[in-house]
Amino acid sequence: MRYTPPRVKPLSGVTLAAVLATSGAAPADAQTLPLRTEPAVTAQAGTLVLETGMEAIADEPSYVTGVERTRWEGPLLRLVYSPAASVELDAEWVARVGVVGEEGRDDFQSSDWGDVALRAKWRIKEGKGARPTIGARFGVILPQTSFEDVHFNALGLGPNTLRAFVEGLLTQPVGRGRIHVDAGIFLQDEVLRPHDQRDFVSYGLAVEWPATPRLALLAEVAGRAGDGRPGADESSEARAGVRLGGGRVLWDAAVRRGLARADGTWGLTLGLTWTARAPAGRP
Repeated sequence: MRYTPPRVKPLSGVTLAAVLATSGAAPADAQTLPLRTEPAVTAQAGTLVLETGMEAIADEPSYVTGVERTRWEGPLLRLVYSPAASVELDAEWVARVGVVGEEGRDDFQSSDWGDVALRAKWRIKEGKGARPTIGARFGVILPQTSFEDVHFNALGLGPNTLRAFVEGLLTQPVGRGRIHVDAGIFLQDEVLRPHDQRDFVSYGLAVEWPATPRLALLAEVAGRAGDGRPGADESSEARAGVRLGGGRVLWDAAVRRGLARADGTWGLTLGLTWTARAPAGRP
């Protein structure tokens, strides 16, 4: 007897769309905002991304006077370029940093230019399937915000010191989501004691879960641990938020919660990621 295989019913348009949406729900490229934890994955060669946003947090104590105030930063301007599939270079400038609600300050003048950061990331090992992706990142933060500027009433807005770091990165797929882990060394010159520095252990732990093809849920704890000094303090912060959109434009928002003594209490961050140039074949 000749065997006749059963007919397979073709997928309907709705079913096919659902399958494609599910298969594309897991994030593929390196996206950071609104988190501080850096993923180990990198974008395809030739990708050019612009990130921008604003942040604010309440009840942050001044490391000079101890008076609590609301601190804001922005707009953030970050340009990320991938010269190769395993490398990302980014330059970041926070255009303005300021405080409001601090006793003894003129709120309209209590601001200054923000710092500049230069960073490089190398994806050392690409994970496939359930295997993790491993990478490394290093960078330097160049001081731009004045420690004391009488004209702008900018006492204690920034440390005005050089900071450098090197970190190992790991991204582990978990189902449709991903876990990101950062760990390394963060070095910062002291503010009040010249020719001295503070050495910290930097860390970040983040969870990224795509609830729908256009909505990802995010959470993290990140900071630096060690023996801090005023102006070069230990820091820790938790964030929980969302990333919205698809294609070349993504929006993000998160609630912030300071965990260390030098941090504020509650805050917000809002951002936008725009892929200005994508490799051929990508949307």
